[in-house]
Amino acid sequence: MHRRILFLSSTRHPWFASQSAAEHFRNAPYSIDAIGYNLEKRGWTVGWCGWKAGRDPFRLARQIDEFQPDVIYTYGAMLSLHPLFCRRFLCRHKNFRVVHGWDDEYGVIWGSLIGWPGRIFMAWLEKRIVRNSDAVVTLSRFLQSKGRRWGVESEFIPNGADPVEGMSVADGPRLDGAFNLVYTGDKARWKGTEALCAAMRNVPSDVKLWFTGRDEAYLRPYASANCRFLGWLSKPEQYAVMSQADAFVVTADQDCNAKLQEYLRWKKPILGYDGRANLFFRNGRNALLVRDWADGIRQLAGNPSLCAALAENAAKDIEVHSWAEIAGQFESFFNRLCATPRSAG
Repeated sequence: MHRRILFLSSTRHPWFASQSAAEHFRNAPYSIDAIGYNLEKRGWTVGWCGWKAGRDPFRLARQIDEFQPDVIYTYGAMLSLHPLFCRRFLCRHKNFRVVHGWDDEYGVIWGSLIGWPGRIFMAWLEKRIVRNSDAVVTLSRFLQSKGRRWGVESEFIPNGADPVEGMSVADGPRLDGAFNLVYTGDKARWKGTEALCAAMRNVPSDVKLWFTGRDEAYLRPYASANCRFLGWLSKPEQYAVMSQADAFVVTADQDCNAKLQEYLRWKKPILGYDGRANLFFRNGRNALLVRDWADGIRQLAGNPSLCAALAENAAKDIEVHSWAEIAGQFESFFNRLCATPRSAG
């Protein structure tokens, strides 16, 4: 059966609503962009709606009526109740399911941005979204458990990462440390990257930490000979950096992060924060999870056998799916959901 999906995101990127699924995947070969691209390859018709249209319920309702989706997949908090409102009050086309993609704790993120008002309001909004959407998909066991406390059983579908074998690797920066740690992607305050940067002042100078991705002004004071910020790199350049890593680092107190699966593809040891990551890893067996970053870095840099064991066990213990496989899991879930009668409202 041919199905149609509309991805509704609160992103402000102007290209989000107008580009093809292939262009989405080229710009961001992960998350909803990779899922949409691979669903289209499986025969789905894929549409995109960003902040500009999604914030206006009347405009969103018109797009829904014209596109006639079977599924609206909401991503991000700010617009995720809008299609429910549109279906009840504004749309002629009502035969669609609203599925929320729940990746993060919204109160935590907004609390880090604007303080307690953001934390309280977004925690309230998060609960409304999770409880009122027709279904919820999460890649976090922690969030899945949180949803259960609200009476919602979320579908668990993890992040994916395509194999790195055969990926295009461009000439990029040369990592010249005796031991090189690599961190890729977002460095927002709530991810805890500042403590990692500070720890580099307490490790041997020939141990170096390399960041890729957009720079954050609050981290600039930590730039040094062994704490290096490479800025935004093309994907082939990023792969060049990752191929030289001795270990990867993930600092957020989460059990889900696109970094995790992408790191695992390289079969290198992973250093993470000793918190919710224990829901994903077995500490000391397939990752090293710590609260003291300097101590963890010294452990890895001084123990090649530990590094080898962590990487080997992670490859055996943790299955990583390609984005095509992840899209297949989404398709199976959406088909089951659409085959179930929807309650009125």
